[in-house]
Amino acid sequence: MGKKLTAGVLQGAKYTETMSIEWQGEVYDVEIRALTNAEATQVEELQQEGVIVKTSPGIKGKMNRTINVDPKANFRGRKQADLKAVALGTVDSSLTEEVIEKEFPPKFVNEIAERIRKISGIGNQNEIEEFNQGEESPSDKE
Repeated sequence: MGKKLTAGVLQGAKYTETMSIEWQGEVYDVEIRALTNAEATQVEELQQEGVIVKTSPGIKGKMNRTINVDPKANFRGRKQADLKAVALGTVDSSLTEEVIEKEFPPKFVNEIAERIRKISGIGNQNEIEEFNQGEESPSDKE
């Protein structure tokens, strides 16, 4: 039998860890935390930028799904989602979206955002990336 799930047992946004990133021969440490539900929602909304899903009734009660993707808008949205995740998920309050966008190399932003999403439980990143790159829809793999 598992542990009883109660408030605080999973630590939520209280969970922090220090991650290291290598850049031009130097190793940098940054303290990150899991996102709250509201913060995760903000990040996930940006990840869906430029994606429009339309459904219509189909044969035998099944729904037909049409997905229209604006690649440029989706790319910008995903990059904004990374900036937002890093700004919200780093413990150092001086790391604002503006500072991160102007001063962090893209490698830092990508790696830190990926780890923050993972510890926050946001999506299966492999499936999301495959979908964004035109692979099968994650729901078709069942």
